[in-house]
Amino acid sequence: MRIVTIRAEVSNDTAAFFDAAGKEKQVRKELKNAVNDMAKKLKGELYDGVKSSYTIKSGQFRKSDIRLKKATSSRISALLTIEGGPVSARSGYRSRKNSARNAAKIEVKKGSGLKEIKMKSGNLKAFVTGVDTGHTGVNHIDIFQRKGKGRFPIKTIYGPGRAKLSEGVYEELREQKESELSRRLDALAARVMK
Repeated sequence: MRIVTIRAEVSNDTAAFFDAAGKEKQVRKELKNAVNDMAKKLKGELYDGVKSSYTIKSGQFRKSDIRLKKATSSRISALLTIEGGPVSARSGYRSRKNSARNAAKIEVKKGSGLKEIKMKSGNLKAFVTGVDTGHTGVNHIDIFQRKGKGRFPIKTIYGPGRAKLSEGVYEELREQKESELSRRLDALAARVMK
């Protein structure tokens, strides 16, 4: 399981500046509101970014999977947390089953096209099949690949989890969000100094 934690926070120097500016209660409240507003927008942008960039299916990633712990007047930092391990290739992403000549295919990044899943040597190709779960009449259907030349063992093929995808989208947004928060704090400082 992978957990990604994103902090929208104010540095200690900035908090000290606002404390020294007077009207401490009102200033801290405005500071808290600015950070919470940024975190809420970031949550929406992370979700939209993942859904627009990757083929992850709706049931595997919902907006509610991004948890927001809001900033308070005493703790001026909001926390976004996304949990999740790898997602099954067949149930989580756009995929196509194998044919007699071609391996099973998967598309994780939108626009990249379906790519065959096979080992570097090329002779161990992925395939879709059902395996017994141990319960009478219940099969688990997924994309599998053999680990070696023998018939068994086989392994399930997984794609990246929602935490990993969100981390990639956040890296693209990080600089923009940090400069936006800085701009908001400058505007707040200008208002306080009047």
